[in-house]
Amino acid sequence: MKDTGMIRSLDSLGRIVIPVEIRNARNIEIGDAVEFFVLDDDILVLRKYTSTECVFCQSMESVTYYKDQFICSSCLQELAGVQNLTPIAPQPQAKKRAKTSELIQRLRKAFEEHPGATQKELANILGISQGRISQLKKEM
Repeated sequence: MKDTGMIRSLDSLGRIVIPVEIRNARNIEIGDAVEFFVLDDDILVLRKYTSTECVFCQSMESVTYYKDQFICSSCLQELAGVQNLTPIAPQPQAKKRAKTSELIQRLRKAFEEHPGATQKELANILGISQGRISQLKKEM
């Protein structure tokens, strides 16, 4: 374990603040229970408290310790029965925005092909907003 070398003072009520770097590294959230141990009369050990309840359903009956977590027998059976999981589809990528110069060229072409078109119609043709058509017309 790496030494952090941080020093904290006790407040007037005897409390100490655990630095955010340590809380993040040890996965300690605000409100989590913390255990204290005294070793060899001069070493104070602090760790996140892990109760003996199931990590999934908070049941206290017939729990098994597995990889730093307690899991009850019913949740364990449920996990064992889950074999054919369907992967979660990745979120679709956001559309790439066209460069202004490309949009101006497309707008000029749309003007040539549809000389009497309104801004709303041009926006539908190009797949952009009517306000963007107005902006592009000012830049032309």
